[in-house]
Amino acid sequence: MRRIVRLASAVVMTTFLAWGLTPPRLLNAEEPVDPDEALLASLPEGPGKEETFYACHGCHSFRLVSQQGLSRKNWDETLDWMVEEQGMPELEDDERTLILDYLEAHYNEKRALN
Repeated sequence: MRRIVRLASAVVMTTFLAWGLTPPRLLNAEEPVDPDEALLASLPEGPGKEETFYACHGCHSFRLVSQQGLSRKNWDETLDWMVEEQGMPELEDDERTLILDYLEAHYNEKRALN
């Protein structure tokens, strides 16, 4: 049984790493788990990680973002659409640039998660 658990753990960890995600920490069973914090921790590290997460996750699942795989130009147009059509608050120029940099680096055409 231990062998199966170790194998399953290795498969899960390999999957997270293959997707470019940080594997989840093992938590004490008594420790409360905040699903948003756990999801944030699983995203690729880099400047703009938190800003991107909170700008997007406030209205929809971040999984939706991770599946898009857009170019920077398309991410920029998507942010315009979110502001104009979906009521997303306008982003300051420096925050928008930081978010676009993060999306371009981690959720572009080549790195989309399926």
